[in-house]
Amino acid sequence: MPAFEIVALYDSDRAITPSDFEGRYVLLNLWATWCAPCIEKIPDLREARRRYPPERLAVLNVSFDRSRSKATALLEKREMPGRHAHAGGGLMGEFGDKFARMPSESASGEVRGLPNLTLVGPEGTVLDMVAGDSADVLETLSEHL
Repeated sequence: MPAFEIVALYDSDRAITPSDFEGRYVLLNLWATWCAPCIEKIPDLREARRRYPPERLAVLNVSFDRSRSKATALLEKREMPGRHAHAGGGLMGEFGDKFARMPSESASGEVRGLPNLTLVGPEGTVLDMVAGDSADVLETLSEHL
């Protein structure tokens, strides 16, 4: 997994880094309030939390909303398990550039879009990447965990 430091959604003075998740699987969930398929994934995230305890699976939800307040307002209404961060630069910003692109033949890469989920193993290796509204999060988790 690429190194990163991202600002916590609720506490902009706090940074989240990969070392926060050492020894656990990490489900990196890139989402936004304007992404209807992202919101539709929330029940799957809740089920994942029910199946896999935080000691085994960490969930890091990264909002790509321009406004932090829009993301926090949605989270007040809907329970999205895990830790929350904010990628202020959007999909093309520093964090988005590392995680929202999939390898391709072209030098520029392709943006995978949202929803965008990456499963990282306890050793820090990317195990699976799923994107789009047809992505089956629970199936991906059951294959690897």
